Amino acid sequence: MFAASACGSDAGDDGGGGAGGGSFEAPQPSGCIDAVSAGDHVYECDGVTYDARIPEACTTRACGLIFDVHGFSMTGAMQEASTHLKVRGEENGYIVFQPNAPGSPPLSSWTPEEHDDKVFAMLELARDTFHVDTNRIHFTGFSQGGAMTWRMLCRHADVFASVAPAAAGGCEFTGVEMPSREVDVLFLHGYLDALVSFEEVATPQRDAVVAGWNMDTGDVTASDDDYTRTRFTSDAGTHFDFLEHNYSAGPCVVTIDGHCFPGSDDPGTLNGQVCPFACLPPNAFNWGEDTMQFFLDHPRG
Repeated sequence: MFAASACGSDAGDDGGGGAGGGSFEAPQPSGCIDAVSAGDHVYECDGVTYDARIPEACTTRACGLIFDVHGFSMTGAMQEASTHLKVRGEENGYIVFQPNAPGSPPLSSWTPEEHDDKVFAMLELARDTFHVDTNRIHFTGFSQGGAMTWRMLCRHADVFASVAPAAAGGCEFTGVEMPSREVDVLFLHGYLDALVSFEEVATPQRDAVVAGWNMDTGDVTASDDDYTRTRFTSDAGTHFDFLEHNYSAGPCVVTIDGHCFPGSDDPGTLNGQVCPFACLPPNAFNWGEDTMQFFLDHPRG
């Protein structure tokens, strides 16, 4: 379990970022969040279901909140099989929600115009219901979920401490698509991604962030023959970490170059699952582990 400091200093302290200030108010059911006890829950709200894990400590203290969003053909359970963010969140003082796109795998899919507002409304409801630490609200996703993460940053930067999009782009960093404030970002993309082009999507997205926030030229913080991690920093001290890799996914119906979770141990056995999107080993890093650590290291200052 996590240290007390992860969720406030004691049972009567909201950690300085929870709703209301002062003493912590125990969560009560609200709207489609019809149960607030510790453990795993499935909530249905406005046509979208959400797998959620509420750590025991988060019923008495202000914890952080993570939304972890899957890609096309997947479910929240498939996302968890690769990120293990429910487990990692419970260990570190975070409530974790994993939305499920409408449709049954392998046809489950997000539609931005239909689902972005619904998912964000659920995030706001979870924030208010569980009185979370508003300095520790984070969003991450893979593929379609990665694109949703970029759009959430574009439209709701004031809410998030940090975000971690993977294998997608989705925010132009110009005009109306400019985040209202700088937010720390961890961005993953495969050099050889056969579904979402590195050259056409990842490179322009990286360059847009760097230019939009007037960042430096970047420092390589880790690398080997198969990956590079570069940290760009703005004048305000905001971090943008770009993780590039040349791993491939498998086993799938076909091998999908580049479009995968490094370090995933997903066996690919869930109902309707045609591909676990786990990168073939060996991998030098684990995406779920790195995402959790990035969120821990980048609360809202």
